[in-house]
Amino acid sequence: MRFLLALLALTTGMVSADGGLAVQNAWIREAPPGASMMAAYLTIDNGSDQDNALVGVSSPTFPRIMMHRSETVDGIARMQHVERIALPAHGSVELAPGGYHLMMATPDPQPVAGERVALTLHFADGGEQQVMAPVKKKP
Repeated sequence: MRFLLALLALTTGMVSADGGLAVQNAWIREAPPGASMMAAYLTIDNGSDQDNALVGVSSPTFPRIMMHRSETVDGIARMQHVERIALPAHGSVELAPGGYHLMMATPDPQPVAGERVALTLHFADGGEQQVMAPVKKKP
């Protein structure tokens, strides 16, 4: 039964981690051929009574994944590296264009639209969750 639930979660784009965390709507923006960086987005719901944080992401496809936050100050958009993304108890955090997001360096090989990439999310409480993120063209 657990296998069927895990399979259903992976195919519907929602993955629930132990501790009340649920990851959904993960996707990677397709980049032009030869691009050295790609971006990924997702939503994390923390249904538990405890605060948590996303503290890192890894993937066999990307040797380096950084967490960033975009913000516009005085009309100028900037990306800022962040060490962690807070996940408040009973809250939700969306990583989306124009806000928090993942920047992924030097993919090998570079994934294209229609492919899926394994991402492992690392949380402050020591938990990990693997997500299969589809690569999509810019919406």
